[in-house]
Amino acid sequence: MIELRSLLIVLAVALLVPLLLAPLFARFLLDRGQVDRPDPRRNHRGEVPRGGGLLIALGMVLALLLATALSVVSIDGLIPLLILILALSGLGAVDDRRGLGIMPRIVVQAGLGLMVLLVWGTVEFIRLGGSIQIEQVWVLSALALIAFLWLINLHNFMDGSDGLASQQAAFSACLYAGLFAAQGMLVETLIAATLAAACLGFLVWNRPPARIFLGDSGSLLIGGLVAWSAVRALQSDAASLMVCILISSLFVVDATVTLLWRLKKGQRWYTPHRLHAYQRLIDSGWTHARVLLSYAAVNLFIVLPTVLIAMTYPSADMILTLGVVGGLVVSWWRIQSAWTTETHQSHG
Repeated sequence: MIELRSLLIVLAVALLVPLLLAPLFARFLLDRGQVDRPDPRRNHRGEVPRGGGLLIALGMVLALLLATALSVVSIDGLIPLLILILALSGLGAVDDRRGLGIMPRIVVQAGLGLMVLLVWGTVEFIRLGGSIQIEQVWVLSALALIAFLWLINLHNFMDGSDGLASQQAAFSACLYAGLFAAQGMLVETLIAATLAAACLGFLVWNRPPARIFLGDSGSLLIGGLVAWSAVRALQSDAASLMVCILISSLFVVDATVTLLWRLKKGQRWYTPHRLHAYQRLIDSGWTHARVLLSYAAVNLFIVLPTVLIAMTYPSADMILTLGVVGGLVVSWWRIQSAWTTETHQSHG
């Protein structure tokens, strides 16, 4: 009971830090001129402060330090995670303030990905049902690193509608917290739960109409922690690869299919664009609130039940995940087709 009370206090700190400090920090960012201004590729009106993700990092760090003070967890197990949180949010903060090229971002992200694979294991979370040769170790490690980098960046790509990325992060983190708690993994449960709490506190100010944006300091942080959660879930058998894909399927499908579509068209994958499904919906007249509620509905009424079924019947996780992913791909295509038809009619 004491441990539960302490845990609730820790989560309250993670929630309240972004919730209470966001208005003050938004004014600070405005005074510094660190804002997103409307332009043809952005979906908002007026100047909105950018870089609020630092509040999520601050809330998590203070909550985790409090957890060690209350003897909920040992500081030794948290040090690599605190480094990861500070490094991801710090990289994003520099990009929010000064702007970084694609190569410096990828190099630092790759370094952090390597740290995750080295500190928390390389490829033992990949179950091959037999011995692993050294060549397979290198291949699987490379694939794990690529997946880590993609999860970080796809959250950045999908952070273009009010509240969308912070809501998705809260949803994913809640599911991972539940999976880790079921396995008795206290540190992992604490990380996922504090991430969810901090994102929910921030969402109050980030929901439509957003008064403050995550910025790269937030999108890189949540993407990295979701990726870390997936690594730990796979490594500990808390969830299968299919379930991890399913948890983030809304973002994974939209970002991945859009990337493949752009590559097919010969476009540079890292340049700004308006091809994501949520961007098409907004361009078609949907409000940010409608997009946010629609994505929440898909997660709550499709993804969440499917995750629960997949965890109950592990042998069916692949067909369940492929069914959801296939449905999302079809939905992505229909949204693109509808937008193209509307555009042609408006110009006709």
